[in-house]
Amino acid sequence: MSVVGIDLGTTNTVVASVRDGRVHVLADEHGNRLLPSVVSFHPNGNVLVGSAAKARRLVDAKNTIASVKRLIGRPWNSDEIRLAQSRFAFELREGTDQGTLVVTRGETYALPEISAFVLTRARQIAEAALGEVVDRAVITVPAHFNELQRVSTKVAGRIAGFDVLRILNEPTAAALAYGFGKGEAGRVAVYDFGGGTFDCSLLQLTGPLFEVLATAGDTFLGGDDIDSAIAEIMCKSFLAQHRYDPHVDPQAFEKLRSAAEDLKKDLSVNMQTVVDLLEVGHGLGGKSLDLRFAMTQADLDTLVGPFVERTLAVTQEALHLAHLSPSSFDQIVLVGGSTRMPIVKRRVEAYFGVPVMDRVNPDEVVAIGAAVQAAALVDATRQRSIPPPPKPGVVSARRDPAPPAAVVPVLVDVTPRALVVETVGGFCDIVIPRNATIPCEHTRVFATGRDLQSHVHVRIAQGEDPRFVGNTYLGELELSGLRPAPRGEVTVSVSFELDADGSLQVRAVDAVSGREARALMKLVSVAQREEDIQEMVSRSRAASVTG
Repeated sequence: MSVVGIDLGTTNTVVASVRDGRVHVLADEHGNRLLPSVVSFHPNGNVLVGSAAKARRLVDAKNTIASVKRLIGRPWNSDEIRLAQSRFAFELREGTDQGTLVVTRGETYALPEISAFVLTRARQIAEAALGEVVDRAVITVPAHFNELQRVSTKVAGRIAGFDVLRILNEPTAAALAYGFGKGEAGRVAVYDFGGGTFDCSLLQLTGPLFEVLATAGDTFLGGDDIDSAIAEIMCKSFLAQHRYDPHVDPQAFEKLRSAAEDLKKDLSVNMQTVVDLLEVGHGLGGKSLDLRFAMTQADLDTLVGPFVERTLAVTQEALHLAHLSPSSFDQIVLVGGSTRMPIVKRRVEAYFGVPVMDRVNPDEVVAIGAAVQAAALVDATRQRSIPPPPKPGVVSARRDPAPPAAVVPVLVDVTPRALVVETVGGFCDIVIPRNATIPCEHTRVFATGRDLQSHVHVRIAQGEDPRFVGNTYLGELELSGLRPAPRGEVTVSVSFELDADGSLQVRAVDAVSGREARALMKLVSVAQREEDIQEMVSRSRAASVTG
């Protein structure tokens, strides 16, 4: 059985594996190493994933789901879900516990289920390429993903049949792919501008110690936004030519959005391009309404400039957290497909004052690093399982000596957002501060407020706003089974732990008796009940997933 690293991207997903000490990015049966993160529900009942699904966006946008990574783990009432409803042709609906559901062909699917279809197809590709069962994976996420998004991604991995060994931050994975952490010393900035998200992580290298100094990000800033901006310009041109607004027809606007993505890619290598789109809409008598649209690289630079400035503002935020300046870094690593645009490379080099590193394919670098980490985790487990050498004079059945342990980078990451609990008056008490080194554990003491109270409820969020409502609400911690006593007499010591994945674990103890209390963390918008997850696993296994 094999282990792989997976970059579950907004636009594309990539799967990689280490074999004989070398990393291989795995290709499908057609030789494609990029798997479009698109899922289409075909009328014949098949679930198409990848290029075949992407092609169906042009003819069946209502039943073709893309860019789910930007939505996963977000509550139904979030601004991002409202924006997605105005942008995407597929239907979204509110589920239980403020969750968001996708509606297609009379069925509803939780967002982790959609991501699980992509991961299932990635597993199929890996198993065909490696010739064996693939059941373990390291899956990457943006460094700025919150608890809801990380847990939802892990659930998606479980639905797809993976034992998720680690949820790894994408910038950290990219640095691993470049071989950092094998003895070098210095500072590295990772600028990760992908299809749906942006992250900047600042790292300090000291031999095998691989320490993240600070991270900042925007989980709704990426190439998708640039595609939409180009599509809006195309839409205005079409309206001016034909007096027909493509916004009224989601399928027509989807054609413009798809063409905008291709145009952006073309202008990343050419100075000018022209697109001819047939049958964007239909006029009187069914007459075909076509669009001929030209754009230059200079036009694209003007359009993209504000988005790049937003990424640099986030980068400055990370530098402020680390108390560093742009000139403090020895290496700058570019990650993500959006960094292929020449303006991005120029602006980042001008900002840091040093040439950037982009020798590793920016679309594949995160998956490569995830594969490196996956192999390291398996090797570390294997080394721990090797029996100690025999004592002198004792004959051992082992003939071959254990292989020497490889130098494995020691990863020390940070939490991107503060963990807070609600206090009186709607304010916050910070439990774990932003940029705290993980894994870490902090303890808070809570007391009963009524006589004979057996339950205590604590509302939890992530963010830096002093008002609780200004932060990302995660859910409610329920402490139950408390001994009956007058109010204030029962105090519960609650330990909040962020593990190596950046995921939250909670334990509670009666501070007086020392007896463990029941602590249940109820997250919003995340499938947590085991029976719900198993139901999704069963439905996923029954589906016919094809490329």
